[in-house]
Amino acid sequence: MRFAFAIPLKARSACSDWEAAQRNLRRTVLSVQAAAADDGLIVVACHDEPDLASAADNVHVLPVTFPEPTTVQDAGRDKARKRRAIGAWLRETLDSPVYIMFLDADDLVHRDVVRHALAQGHGSYLVNDAYSFDLRRRILQHRSQGFPWARGSCFVCRFTLDELPTSDEDTTSVFAQFGAAPDQRGHLEYPELATELGRPPVPFPFAAALYVVNHRESTWGRRTGAQRPLVPRELVWPKAARRILADDFSAPDLADEAAGTFATLAPFARTSAQRVPGKLQRTARAAVSRRRRSPGSA
Repeated sequence: MRFAFAIPLKARSACSDWEAAQRNLRRTVLSVQAAAADDGLIVVACHDEPDLASAADNVHVLPVTFPEPTTVQDAGRDKARKRRAIGAWLRETLDSPVYIMFLDADDLVHRDVVRHALAQGHGSYLVNDAYSFDLRRRILQHRSQGFPWARGSCFVCRFTLDELPTSDEDTTSVFAQFGAAPDQRGHLEYPELATELGRPPVPFPFAAALYVVNHRESTWGRRTGAQRPLVPRELVWPKAARRILADDFSAPDLADEAAGTFATLAPFARTSAQRVPGKLQRTARAAVSRRRRSPGSA
């Protein structure tokens, strides 16, 4: 049994900062290499060959020839087609079933992902426990309930070779059903689809993925014009954040970037300040209520 990471990379023409997109990819590849060891394949499908520098070892770069996307709305279709190209390459290359993790070019994986999946042997896996690193604020968050919006990079499934597509145009294969809405089942439906195939997903028992958010090449950010919000209670203190980034996700550059204590505390302070008026009102109402209930009150 093999394990493959399928990484579609945006076309250069679809990027606002190609250098940033390449930096994100190099970080992703280094993280995946630490997890893959001798059991993992890393395949990057792209229109434009990226500069992987020292991260190029054990990475298969797969050029695609179909047209580049012309709108942000076509990004999902482009990603799904590049995944099918990777699936077709795996079908031609391998001689046994394979676990495939759908991974965006700016996301990281825990060093134990491959080892755990191969040792347990379940039909599919879901990342319910995850981290996100806000590249703009340089803050790490721990989302113990996962990221429903990121489930396309939260999913691992086992496929036989005949379930893989024959080409990037093959939309009828089992693999191709894990695509992009509205053409195929969208990423929010992946767990349901795996269950229908008799491979219900089992959650990883650790924080298995880290999503780099709020950066210039975020497709979600460019489509919505918004930033992913901070949840103060989920922030990770700087010392622990640096250890997690460097040791668990093999991203020493993000560990060096992590904000200090003051920046980490700021969201708590803002949230507390916003809640003060409401807290004062509730305290005052509670005091009046107690006074009314007390014996001898007028």
